Amino acid sequence: MKKWFLALFLLHASCFAANDLAGTLPDLTGKPQSLSQWRGKPVVINYWATWCGPCRQEMPELIELQAKYAGKVQFIGIAIDDAAAVSAFIKPLKVNYPMLIGGNTAMEMMRAQGNLHGGLPFTVIFDAKGQKIAVELGRIKKDRLDRALNLLSQ
Repeated sequence: MKKWFLALFLLHASCFAANDLAGTLPDLTGKPQSLSQWRGKPVVINYWATWCGPCRQEMPELIELQAKYAGKVQFIGIAIDDAAAVSAFIKPLKVNYPMLIGGNTAMEMMRAQGNLHGGLPFTVIFDAKGQKIAVELGRIKKDRLDRALNLLSQ
């Protein structure tokens, strides 16, 4: 049953072009961070913005899942926003995963990963080798993501 669930969850990711964990974006301090540094465990990249309602709603759930899978899965936030707005928004939430500032580069990355309309939030899951295995446009369901991560982190 687990294998079927994971196969169904991941099936729709196989038709998109950018299939690997690549790119460099600045963190909140402006220091460039290569996404490939997180290879070696599954990675969940969540593209979001402070002005996006569904993005704001799902963030506490992503924080909770990062805590649950600490050391096994790495979450990364990529904000389509400026560093000051992002810092002000995430500070009270106590975000427990790296936050990068994307701007136009992130928009290009999203499109290459299958988000042709540039909608937010947009979540991409990579396996431990850095290969894209799933995408979700719109607010991701916590229980669905949790089940997929449970299977990937075993």
